[in-house]
Amino acid sequence: MKLSRIILSMAAIVSVAAIAIPPAFAAASYGGGSVQGYAADTPLDNGTVVQLSGTDPSKVKIGVQANLQDMFGVTVDRSQLLVASSNDALKNEVFVAVSGTYGVLVSNQSGSIAVGDYLTMSSVNGVLMKAGTDETTVFGRATEAFDGKGITLGTTTLKDTTGKDNKTVTLGSIPVTVDIKHNPNDKTTKVNVPDFLERIGVAIAEKPVSQIRLYLSMIITGLSIITAIAMLYSGIRNGVISIGRNPMSKKSIFRALLQVIVTSLLILVIGLFAVYLLLKL
Repeated sequence: MKLSRIILSMAAIVSVAAIAIPPAFAAASYGGGSVQGYAADTPLDNGTVVQLSGTDPSKVKIGVQANLQDMFGVTVDRSQLLVASSNDALKNEVFVAVSGTYGVLVSNQSGSIAVGDYLTMSSVNGVLMKAGTDETTVFGRATEAFDGKGITLGTTTLKDTTGKDNKTVTLGSIPVTVDIKHNPNDKTTKVNVPDFLERIGVAIAEKPVSQIRLYLSMIITGLSIITAIAMLYSGIRNGVISIGRNPMSKKSIFRALLQVIVTSLLILVIGLFAVYLLLKL
């Protein structure tokens, strides 16, 4: 009897909690991100990249390459959401994720996609491709590879500016971590940076490094080396002169010279460590 009463009491508490907590209006947390319902002019396939439609904040439309900076999120399958409630007032309601990791439509327009590649809008509306250095905005990073082989969703033919068939690309769907931001590989961030300097920066930081950080690192390295050499030259010169004037004080002069050498090396090490932190962080 006591056990049955406890079970009934727990069930009653759960029921009250369910009633007391109203369902969120077209919102849910899934895949590590936030999902919300929006209206659309036409039904949209799951995995379609969308942008906000004009001045209506409750409405989205298929994203296009011409408005790269307006990418907003990706449509997701409602059945995959742990919690979701529909709003009958929203025409052709779709659920859009603006963060987290979700399946997104992609193509091999700019080549095979590898894990970790940045993705951006392709020439096919609502479909992503591998980002290069010309696109200023990226949608996120691929968590799986796509080379246009194996399981695909079909192909489509792109046309050139004259309307003629130009290229056939393969479409597919892979998980993408949504993180809309400025393209870290944008070539404008590497203007006037020597190739060897860029390679050194990437090798140390293990990621693309901005032009400002590269030049600051070069300046700090140069100042550290110049300071260390100047101290060594001054210490050795003064030591030689002192020994010539007072040969009996060799031990104290060599001791002072050793201190100068250690200090110079310490300055050089601190400078190089500062460069490492500047590039790495």
